[in-house]
Amino acid sequence: MSDTDNNGPDREEEVLQIIKDTLTAIAKDTYTPPELTHPLSSDTINQIRHCFGIITQRQQELARARGEEFNDRPRYIDEPKDSFVVSLDDFRESTKKED
Repeated sequence: MSDTDNNGPDREEEVLQIIKDTLTAIAKDTYTPPELTHPLSSDTINQIRHCFGIITQRQQELARARGEEFNDRPRYIDEPKDSFVVSLDDFRESTKKED
């Protein structure tokens, strides 16, 4: 398969992400406070959860096939990141000042 093939892994990942984004938008748009009746049935909500699980599982399989890790999970804005960016230019400047 060539990289331009519309049925390849890249296309599959794109389709999975679009479906996941759409399901997320549906969940956000239908959010209902606990004291109100949800517009979606509990069966539909469970089906959406099941879809999220299947999508994530397939995304993990595709990432493993590429030799990559897949750790796609929601993050809170104030949650510390596991990594941070270090500017090599700043590092070079700081070592020049010591010389």
